[in-house]
Amino acid sequence: MRFAGLAALAAALVLAACSATPAASGALPGPVPTGVTFREPPDSAETAPAFELALVDGRVLDLTEQWAERPVVLVFFESWCTLCRDQQPEINEVVAEYSDIILFVGIAGMSEPADVEQYVSDNRITYPVGIDSNGRRWLQYAVSEPPLVALISKDGRLLRGWPGGISGTELREQIEQLAVDNG
Repeated sequence: MRFAGLAALAAALVLAACSATPAASGALPGPVPTGVTFREPPDSAETAPAFELALVDGRVLDLTEQWAERPVVLVFFESWCTLCRDQQPEINEVVAEYSDIILFVGIAGMSEPADVEQYVSDNRITYPVGIDSNGRRWLQYAVSEPPLVALISKDGRLLRGWPGGISGTELREQIEQLAVDNG
């Protein structure tokens, strides 16, 4: 009987550990839904800087693998940024609509990991988030201060960046120009 109790306790602890992932461990989208294709980027669009990003939950995200399948939206922010916080609800609405076809990735700069996790939790961010503590990614995308939102096409072409952020309405319009539902 004691063994059965220990086994049940061990199973409960394993399940608890599996569900106790950090707040910033957003899910990656699955395969692009059938019938959705993406417009080709203009020839004038430059290749986006490629990089890997360590996420706060320990995973490493390779952007080139992601934009091989779908467009990517990068959201550069800081945990202390008031404008970032103000824009986040609208970005979350767009994420809820398009997370099956677009990958959204948050990139904090010099914020402490605990502050980033608190920001993610407070703002109900559901997409993957990493910290660019050495500032390389911010430099690659010419981020001088947060927020900055960057839109990258499928196949990794930098379509547009919005220093100072973007409204949910404008981001939605830009995404709708990219995705074509053939279904």
